Amino acid sequence: MTDWTAVHEKAVAAFAEGWARPHPQAWDALLAEDVELNQPMVPPTRGRQGWGREAERLLGFLPDLRGEVLSWAGREDRLFIELRLSGTLRGKPLAFRAVDELWLTAEGRVTRRDSFFDSMPVAMAVAGRPGAWPAWWRSGLGPLTGRRRLRR
Repeated sequence: MTDWTAVHEKAVAAFAEGWARPHPQAWDALLAEDVELNQPMVPPTRGRQGWGREAERLLGFLPDLRGEVLSWAGREDRLFIELRLSGTLRGKPLAFRAVDELWLTAEGRVTRRDSFFDSMPVAMAVAGRPGAWPAWWRSGLGPLTGRRRLRR
């Protein structure tokens, strides 16, 4: 029988550690090899390597982005984590809250993650700071999927 509370606590600790010092491989110990990742503003991604590329793009745009776990709740193989993400965009603070829903194996590996947040404040912050547009574009997160295809 799986001790889901222990699995949840271990997953939350790994998740928090990844966001405290994010880098493209920060979540490798937590993610299953073929993890499915869904999030606003970024196309769905599959696999640890896919997430590493997305994390590299995100941190290329917001190098000081960090996340703080605010709360969490779990039931068997499902875990919800509320976090506050914050960084600096063109010298001004950017912060928003997200909730990530994780599907876990009994060993604590994430097989799927769906992230939920209101993307409008983030989009408005980028739109309102034209000086950030070149970095946004260079990161591969910028507008239009065509650009993203060219970077791969």
